[in-house]
Amino acid sequence: MTKSDKEIADYLGKNGQIFCEELHDRSHHFFRTLPHSYFAIACAISLSWTGHAKYDDDFIFYASAYIDAAIAKDPKIAKLYSLRFGEEGLDTALTNFRIYLNRVKNLMPDFNVCSIQDINVLQQRLLNKLTVFRDNGEVIGIGPWLFLGAFKIILEDQKRFWQNDGIDAIVMPTGLEVDRGIVRLKNEGFSFMKDFDLHWLEENKGTLSDNYATCIMVHSHIVKIAKISGTTALQINSALYKYGRKEL
Repeated sequence: MTKSDKEIADYLGKNGQIFCEELHDRSHHFFRTLPHSYFAIACAISLSWTGHAKYDDDFIFYASAYIDAAIAKDPKIAKLYSLRFGEEGLDTALTNFRIYLNRVKNLMPDFNVCSIQDINVLQQRLLNKLTVFRDNGEVIGIGPWLFLGAFKIILEDQKRFWQNDGIDAIVMPTGLEVDRGIVRLKNEGFSFMKDFDLHWLEENKGTLSDNYATCIMVHSHIVKIAKISGTTALQINSALYKYGRKEL
């Protein structure tokens, strides 16, 4: 490890911590005030961070209620709030999150008191369930990126886990901005990126399990940077979002 490796890792860790605080402050009130299931709220917020929808309070109110099957579909919502993936992309995500959550609600812990190990087990159990649902054609449009998004939102909300040694076992999503941050690190020649294969970031038509395995490889490199900086993958993942946007 070179001095520049340590410097960039520390820089990302420091700025990732700041960004996590900002994200927590922006979203925590939804979990405190909305009457819907915790996981439904996390899914709703994640759709704003994936670029499916505008990060608007009214959207989060609607999406969390709809995903939780507390209200009927409002056909105007997707048109009004859709962003990167258009009206159809947002509608598909909302519809399938609702179907998906309805089938796994009984697996959900109390996120305000559960352990980090409980969340790790939940991530694996839900991945197995989603694989079956996708194979059966019950759920479409939810791949690793959308699946993992809710877990990042949960960890950002649960600050009690931020210093927990087990937090890095929870696989984080990447997405366009984080991928760009990773590519930037690779191109800048840091030694901890030498064994990173940029092909891992390419979208492919493999199975959910295959694509998830690739997510794990990417996450392992983010964990490597976190270890150098003495922070966590949550902080580094968040910093890479800004690094990919050249805001750092």
